[in-house]
Amino acid sequence: MAIAELNKQRISNKNDMEPVSEPSHGFAPGVKWRNRSALGPLDWICIALFWVCILAQLIAGFVIIASRNYAFPYVESQGSNAVCPSGFVLAAEKCKLQGSRVNPFDPNALGCVDSKLCDDLLRCHASLRDSSLPFAFLQAETGGEKAANNLWEAFGDYWYIPTVIFPSMVVLGVLWLLAMQYLVKPLVWTTITAGVAFLIGMWAYWYFVHEVNNWMLLVGAGIIVLACIFLFGSINRACKVISVAAYGLRKTPWVIITSLMVKVIYVLYVVLWTIFMIRSAQAKSVKMSNCTLEDEKWIQVARIIYGLLFWIFTYVFLNVKTVVCAAGIGAWYFPGGDGEPTIPALRGLQWAFTTSSGAVMFAATIVGITRFIINRINSACGCLPWYLSPISCIFQCFASCCLGVLEMFSKFMLIGQVFSGKGLCGAGRKSFDLVKDRLGTAFITDGVGHSMLSICTYVFSLGIGIAAWVWLDEAQNYQTLTELGWYLLIPVLLLFAAFISWPVLTIVLISWLAPTFHVWACGRDGCNTVNEVHAQLAINSVTGALFIGSVCYSFFHFLADVMLSCIDTVFFCFAIEADADVYQGRFEHSVYMVLKEDMTDGREAPIYKGNARPLEEYEMAPVGGATQQSATVPAYSPEFTHGGRADPTAQATIGYQGPVRPGGDRISYV
Repeated sequence: MAIAELNKQRISNKNDMEPVSEPSHGFAPGVKWRNRSALGPLDWICIALFWVCILAQLIAGFVIIASRNYAFPYVESQGSNAVCPSGFVLAAEKCKLQGSRVNPFDPNALGCVDSKLCDDLLRCHASLRDSSLPFAFLQAETGGEKAANNLWEAFGDYWYIPTVIFPSMVVLGVLWLLAMQYLVKPLVWTTITAGVAFLIGMWAYWYFVHEVNNWMLLVGAGIIVLACIFLFGSINRACKVISVAAYGLRKTPWVIITSLMVKVIYVLYVVLWTIFMIRSAQAKSVKMSNCTLEDEKWIQVARIIYGLLFWIFTYVFLNVKTVVCAAGIGAWYFPGGDGEPTIPALRGLQWAFTTSSGAVMFAATIVGITRFIINRINSACGCLPWYLSPISCIFQCFASCCLGVLEMFSKFMLIGQVFSGKGLCGAGRKSFDLVKDRLGTAFITDGVGHSMLSICTYVFSLGIGIAAWVWLDEAQNYQTLTELGWYLLIPVLLLFAAFISWPVLTIVLISWLAPTFHVWACGRDGCNTVNEVHAQLAINSVTGALFIGSVCYSFFHFLADVMLSCIDTVFFCFAIEADADVYQGRFEHSVYMVLKEDMTDGREAPIYKGNARPLEEYEMAPVGGATQQSATVPAYSPEFTHGGRADPTAQATIGYQGPVRPGGDRISYV
């Protein structure tokens, strides 16, 4: 019999095929694009919570902006005159009674206020003029120096620092993500090398400009070099795992584009959040006891709520990106599904803000609150770092393991919800059934890629944070790092690096504690001595640098998480194939061989199983005991080419390369 007839008979002879039993988890190879299940009560509750939180942040933010009654003065280049924005007057000039002095304890006295706040100040001065408070003789010993009350006011004074750093961060992040698709290993090693070079450069800056030998930076660079030497093989192994995601992203450019759209939305959210927090420092009320300006009480409550929601919504956007990657990578891994859209990643984005938003919010809330509680327990357990306390070390290991498993299952629950189209509870149960026996493999695969990407992004973000610290010192004309002795510099830099490693927690704590830091440094009456002013300047530099470094790490970690979500989605598809005993020849070198190295038994890879069949035969075989008449030949099989006849010139004795499947991948009949 001719080769073409043999291959044609192999494809079309459905009577010889054994029925394929439906897996217990119920996942078929592919994304369910049509006839998705109705949502349950928990889904609708979480969807409502999702949109209520979004609208609450927007409404409260614009109320904060509308409540602005205080502004920073514009200082001319000579520094001699202060000019207020339209509708504002200088408080020290217009809002005091004739013959009275401005309260030198009030750091806001030289700011600009609107007419209503000015009237409140005048009434306060009038009420205190005849009181027992000898307001006129108060003298501040600040030597003419002043400091912003908190980092939000400092960012308002030195607006060019975040304005330059944050857009540059976005550009570098996008270029980094695009380059990771093609140059995984070179880019990983280049990022590590750049981090080492930056630490050496910062040491040279302090040594030659400020004549300070900050040798701790050289120690940090040496530790990184030694770690790279001892972990050389592990780093290269991580690069191979990351290459799986890079391969998928090269085949699905719309996943990158849509993920960048999610990133733009996240950046807009961070920008709005930062604007709202900065503007929250411009809503003042008069403290009648001494006629100083203080933040409105409801503003202080709003900051706490904004901090908590920022914590949760950072995970929300990570989950949105997971849904996008699951839809895009899932369609590429299992192409030609019924009702597959032209751009699957965009369909995933649509689901993330509609039918899947409940699952997104549920996973973000559970993981976010759990991580927050664990971090708070860690910070409350003794004075020693966790790695120096045996009890804390045991708790840290246990908590990290549990949190890692929780985060992993939440991601697979989202991916399963995309694939199955079921509600939150149904998708979570099915996903658990699918991956529970492969938890170790999933943990290793995810952990290897996560560790490497986290190290790269962390080193880069730490460098940006230190650079922001130096820049803020220069802007405030007060050096903090160069004034520290080496015995203080070492623990300070270690604490700085530790806080940046928990970016979301750091941002939340800074937003909550910024007013408290001012009270600790200067008291409730403001900075009235040189030492208090210097303490506030140091706090502004440190908290501002922590905020910028944490935002950068959160941003780059978000981009790195695109790669991790692709790895997780590929592993999820791999698990579906393994349970169904099917494989695709096109993934032998790019996926199967890479994941095989992380398995206890490498034969679990479907292509190496003796009873496995090509995915095309699975698609044609009856599923779950269905009648043979229900099985249809795929549209991309040889029966539908050349008028129903296979082309002998395009075939070989073994390994016929079939026609190109939609999406550009050629079918391999092994």
